[in-house]
Amino acid sequence: MMSVSLAAVDEDIRNRYARHMGKFSSFFLNWLKFEDNSDRLYRAVGEDGENYLQLRLKQHDVMESLIVMEVTHDHWKTTHPERIYGFLNHEDRNGNGIWHYLADTLRQNEGRETLKMARTLLALDISFAKLNRQGISPLGKMLLPTPKWQSLNALIATKHLSIENIERAVAEQAKEKPILAHFMSQIFSSDLADNRGLLSQHVLKQSVQSQSDSSLRAATCRLFFDYVDVRDNTTAFFKLIANTNHGMFDDLLRLLLLNTEETLAQMAPPDVATKKAYRQAVLCRRLLLRDKQGEGILFKGLAAGKHAHLRKLTSLLMNEDLAIRKLVRGEPVRQPLPVDRNSPAPCNPLLSLLLQRNNAGDTIFHVAALKGDQPALEGFFYNMPSNDVYAIMTGLPNRAGLTLADLAQPERAKQRLVRAAQAGHISGADAQETMRRVLAVPPETRAYITGKITEIETLAADTGHGGTGGAPL
Repeated sequence: MMSVSLAAVDEDIRNRYARHMGKFSSFFLNWLKFEDNSDRLYRAVGEDGENYLQLRLKQHDVMESLIVMEVTHDHWKTTHPERIYGFLNHEDRNGNGIWHYLADTLRQNEGRETLKMARTLLALDISFAKLNRQGISPLGKMLLPTPKWQSLNALIATKHLSIENIERAVAEQAKEKPILAHFMSQIFSSDLADNRGLLSQHVLKQSVQSQSDSSLRAATCRLFFDYVDVRDNTTAFFKLIANTNHGMFDDLLRLLLLNTEETLAQMAPPDVATKKAYRQAVLCRRLLLRDKQGEGILFKGLAAGKHAHLRKLTSLLMNEDLAIRKLVRGEPVRQPLPVDRNSPAPCNPLLSLLLQRNNAGDTIFHVAALKGDQPALEGFFYNMPSNDVYAIMTGLPNRAGLTLADLAQPERAKQRLVRAAQAGHISGADAQETMRRVLAVPPETRAYITGKITEIETLAADTGHGGTGGAPL
């Protein structure tokens, strides 16, 4: 079939419409029925190999483009049904299809007409993921450099979009893993800020459904837990802690645990004890991450007042040293398994998380105490052995040299701050600001700390473990 000059067809349509008094929709239908115009339109090809619908999109005539799509579909449905898919699946010389042209148009025009076109293409099963000759898909153009949320939401609403689609589309333009992670985190941040988190909710819901497979769960886990924003070193999970309700947070943890078990299955640990240790190590790889301020997930949850989230997070990790058995000269030898080599308790998952310090030198315990957040403090100490509680309250100082016991006694805290400033450990201004925060600690929080210390010392003395000083071992 010989091609027809698209320029000639376009000129004929524009000249005739200029003399027409009615709407473009009625004019275009009459033009299409006149003589051989239907054949001419179907065979018309431009200089770049584009058809008439693609030309109108390239010219950003979105209203006319929608009319061309709808009128040709309704007309050819009864006369030449095979032409509908031929016309909509047409590609230009660079391999760009109708979705590529629509995605380019969306950069300037995203409204009712383009959204209706997107939904029509989805209903007709016209692929939005096909690559052009430059290796770029229409979805990639919709996602980068700025996500077109109305059109993306149309894909979400029809359940066509998955995290695997998104990951592949972004990878087309981000060949290196750090750049891919940055783009993915940027898309997620935009979703939370500009799209009410609809994309995040959609992909999470997909991943925890019974019919989801391990590859989908792995891709969703990468989005929420692995892709790090290069600007602040945070993951999507960091941001979601402050924004999710209980149901979505539970789904996130469920996804994390499912993917952890699938990761363990690939590692094939030799025995139950090793599997237990590896499970904790895999969880720690994601839960111990800290941002550029040195703050981890507990700091984010505390700042948002998400006490239930904090309890669920700490319940995932064990308060015991991890170890695995390795063969040394044919004999099994127990070897420690570190999860954070910079921690005071490098092999203990829970303590490694709880003892993290931010860049100001404060642990999560110091931050909670200075905020007067007694429920958070009680949650962090829940089920913790008395000797650990005592050691943290009396022997874990921040950068200014203050323990929780010092925060509960302002006069003692003042003395320590003066000595720290004189020794040059902190500046005078920092000492004054810290003292202001110490004085702001509520009396109830001070009473909780001193009461807990007294309780443990009394218990140690009564059971004969206090030695001469009355303190626990």
